[in-house]
Formats: sequence, structure tokens, C-alpha cells
Amino acid sequence: AFAPSSGARATSTVLFGTGISSVKDKIAGLTSDNFSSTLSDIEPFLTKEAGASIYKKSIRRINTAAKSLGVDVPAGYAKEAKATEKKREKQDAYCKAKAEEAADADASEDEEEAEPPA
Repeated sequence: AFAPSSGARATSTVLFGTGISSVKDKIAGLTSDNFSSTLSDIEPFLTKEAGASIYKKSIRRINTAAKSLGVDVPAGYAKEAKATEKKREKQDAYCKAKAEEAADADASEDEEEAEPPA
């Protein structure tokens, strides 16, 4: 029979006193009265501990709840999440590369227009 090695142990998803299940429960229980306080309670979990899937699903659920309750999610809420750090770095590098390409293209077009025809 299969027996797990004794060295392996289950890891906890509780780092900031908030586990995944309690975050999901808080999101499910959002009301217009407790909206801002609940968001401030779960933001540390979303920014520092949540993985990419949990982060994405939680933000989607928060936005859906906000729309149905008629309230707004604060601009930039949990945008600096650890789960999206690599994605943001790649996007920034891509945007910088495209901006440099556009600048080089504009410079080469200006040089071609400045040369008099022979």
C-alpha cells in the first residue's frame, strides 16, 4: 500500500491570520455596509499570500459583488500582489521595448525625410 514519507507534512495557508476559506467566506458575505472594512481585512492576504489563481478569482468575485451592491472597489486595490509580480514585470519590459521600437522607427523616418533627393 502507498504510505507517504514521514518527512512530508501539510503546509498551512494561514500566514496573516486569514486562510483561503475565511477569505472566500468574507467575499461571499459582502454587503454594502461591511464592504470597505472587509476589503481592508482581506487585502494583506491577497497581496502577500494568495497564489495567482486564488488572487484572480477573488478579485473577480469582489468586482462582481461590488457591481451588484452598487459600490466601487477602490482604484488600485491589491494591484501590487505578489501573485502578479512576474506578470507585471514582463508587461513593463514589453511596453518599454515597444516604446523604444516606436521611437527608433520615428527617428529613421525623420532621417529619410530630411535627406534631399539626389
